[in-house]
Amino acid sequence: MLAMCAVVCAQEFEPVPMNLDPMLLDDDVAEEVQEAPRPEDEPDDYVEEVEKPQALDVPRDQTRVAVLGYHNFSQKAKVTQMLMRTSDFREQMEYIRRAGLTVISMQEFLEWRFGTRTLPARCVLITLDDGWKSVYTEAFPILKEYGYPFTLFLYTKYLHGRGDSLTPEQVREMQAHGATVGSHSVSHLYPSSWKKAQKQGPEAYAALVDAELGESQKKLSELFGQVNTYCYPGGYHTPAMLERMPGYGYVAAFTVIPAKVTVNEDPLQIHRYMIFGNNHSIFRQAMDFRVSQLGQASGSGAGPGTLDQTTPPPPFPVEPRPHETVAPDFPAITAYMNDVAGLNPDTVQMKVSGFGRVPATVDKATRTVQWVLPCRIYMPDLSVHVSWKSVEGTRHKAEWSFSINPNAPIQTENTIP
Repeated sequence: MLAMCAVVCAQEFEPVPMNLDPMLLDDDVAEEVQEAPRPEDEPDDYVEEVEKPQALDVPRDQTRVAVLGYHNFSQKAKVTQMLMRTSDFREQMEYIRRAGLTVISMQEFLEWRFGTRTLPARCVLITLDDGWKSVYTEAFPILKEYGYPFTLFLYTKYLHGRGDSLTPEQVREMQAHGATVGSHSVSHLYPSSWKKAQKQGPEAYAALVDAELGESQKKLSELFGQVNTYCYPGGYHTPAMLERMPGYGYVAAFTVIPAKVTVNEDPLQIHRYMIFGNNHSIFRQAMDFRVSQLGQASGSGAGPGTLDQTTPPPPFPVEPRPHETVAPDFPAITAYMNDVAGLNPDTVQMKVSGFGRVPATVDKATRTVQWVLPCRIYMPDLSVHVSWKSVEGTRHKAEWSFSINPNAPIQTENTIP
């Protein structure tokens, strides 16, 4: 199950400051973003940078952790969701530094979650999935330069050094400089493989869980020392996996559902922001630690999950429809606004719970607003908020929510998780 899948010029270029986007935020707090630290706040002609004081620890229930998930890197190859420009990764690491956020190791994260240590209020946990060789050649030098600890979630069939995969020796070198190893299964299976095994009965399914989760933990522990964390490929997981997880020695497992992690987080369903190479909006959302964002799976105008039943339906057709249940691979969220009187199409914005403001396209001829999904969605409910202004400048909005059945048949090709 490959994780989430603009041609960019191949030559090197100077990083652009990674600013928080006020449009990701609710209207009543958007102005506060001006107070957030930004790279350009520092004068260009400084001689010596003043060292910022170390962040102080706070009571455990006041800490929030943004877990970041990355995949592949290159300075020249075509940027995709899975493949990030190396200079963009450096820019993001620099933003973390200048924002005064504390980058923690997996061990520190686990100790905080299970009550044996305290941490600063705003923390970041960096994870890298699969085992791409570019993690060693591109990302590792940057992480080592900044002194940031990180976690490698590896699947064992992609750990042989051939093609674009890491070698065990490269992993050990990274371990010597702050890396922790976690499991990402044996084969990185697609959901269809898991569902096929489920149809064969409980014994067949348990055997596959043992093979993918248990054997990967055993193999990785033999190679790199005790492994006690797991990352669900594509975020797909089932109650049977959760039930058997502790028996393999796992104490924590990570999803692909974005939200800040609190001390009350389910340790086997930990939230994580998947950072796309061709869309920086989720990184900006992950970096927003203001009070209005904490404990929510969304920084959007649409609240997380199902809206209140009293919420009126949109005054135009939408897909998925309000309260409809869809499969995880539904292709897009669409609003057909052709009949909206006085619509100024340049002002239309879409926000989705768990993703914040999304890069929806607006066809001015048909006034169709659409966001094509970047990945399969396994969150149980999504809410959507569409806002616009009339040509006279009056602000309008429409909201609706729908549900997702994680066990519904997948119809699309497996190019996304």
